[in-house]
Amino acid sequence: MNSIFVVADLSDSKPVAIQRACELAKNTSNSLHIVYFCYQSLRLIQDDPQKIQQAILDAVSDDAKKALADLIPNGINYSFEVVWEKRIYNWINSYAKEHNPLMVVKTAHRSETFLYTSTDWQLLRECPAPVFIVSDNKWRKSPNVLAAIDLETKRKSKQALNHQILKAAKTFAETNDAELFVCYTVMFSKVLRDLGIHYKDELESKAKKTLKSEVEKLAAEYDIPVANFFIKAGDPEKVIPSIAAKEKAGVVVIGTVGRKGLKAKVLGNTAEKILSLLKSDVLALKPE
Repeated sequence: MNSIFVVADLSDSKPVAIQRACELAKNTSNSLHIVYFCYQSLRLIQDDPQKIQQAILDAVSDDAKKALADLIPNGINYSFEVVWEKRIYNWINSYAKEHNPLMVVKTAHRSETFLYTSTDWQLLRECPAPVFIVSDNKWRKSPNVLAAIDLETKRKSKQALNHQILKAAKTFAETNDAELFVCYTVMFSKVLRDLGIHYKDELESKAKKTLKSEVEKLAAEYDIPVANFFIKAGDPEKVIPSIAAKEKAGVVVIGTVGRKGLKAKVLGNTAEKILSLLKSDVLALKPE
């Protein structure tokens, strides 16, 4: 059985990722592999750099061992290691390729400038395993789950991703005794609206009629009430957080196809834009 990979929070932060991973492990009977990352530039150190590095690793390991003894509930199997690494996303991606974890769990760090790409974004773009970004600032009054899918796509890869998202969301809902909601965003052009060509209510009404049979098919396949499907026109990064807030979704499951380089920075991925506005946990899946 694959383990859940956990990126341990910094020592001065709340152990949000570990706590959330423990909930997942308890509900799924999976083990945890927790990794503490540390790094300090030792270039200007005159003493033996390797000796100092090992001393730091040993100190972090001792602190981690004590902390985990208090944090991990009885009955949950776990292992941990301390890794000296500056670019932790590269290390995580390599680990995920080799060990195929059930998912990677990490606390959200959502600030990004044009010239700096955070670890969160790198994992969303490149990590081969599902990435579960945990929020410490959310409306999780209810454990409800929201799945965001593309109901109109004709591409088989995206249709397959829809089913990945629905299966994962269904599992989250069942293991947490939660209600599952599904949303689809109809793309809306403000330019065409200003020209009197497109209006949100007309687009939504047309899409609901066109997609009625597809919604009923998925509703029956995944045992989801048709009333729990939402079709809204607008920008996904605004529509999805809005529905998540209204339905008090503690987890939002989305698909992501990572762009890289300047194109990703200028255009931005929909998943990344959504993540910047959501206060809930986000499970991001890539096509299999």
